[in-house]
Amino acid sequence: MKKAELIAKVAEETGMSQVATKAIVDCLIKTILKTVKKDKRLAVYGLGVFRVVKRAKRTCRNPQTGEEIKVKAYNSLTFRPARSVKASLA
Repeated sequence: MKKAELIAKVAEETGMSQVATKAIVDCLIKTILKTVKKDKRLAVYGLGVFRVVKRAKRTCRNPQTGEEIKVKAYNSLTFRPARSVKASLA
């Protein structure tokens, strides 16, 4: 599902306009990213936990040429679903 499809579905379910729904979805995404950037963690009860994980620098190998490539350290966003979410998918 793409963002536009999500907005259309939420607007349909709630009876809100797509413009208002888009503003809410955009605000939600912005708030999640700001919070995770600041606090390194955001727990949404019933959904799961978003976390920032630091990935260490490492050396990789290009499988085609065999050449070593150095990858810099970087931050990555991870999501761990709540038990209820896992159970609903089983």
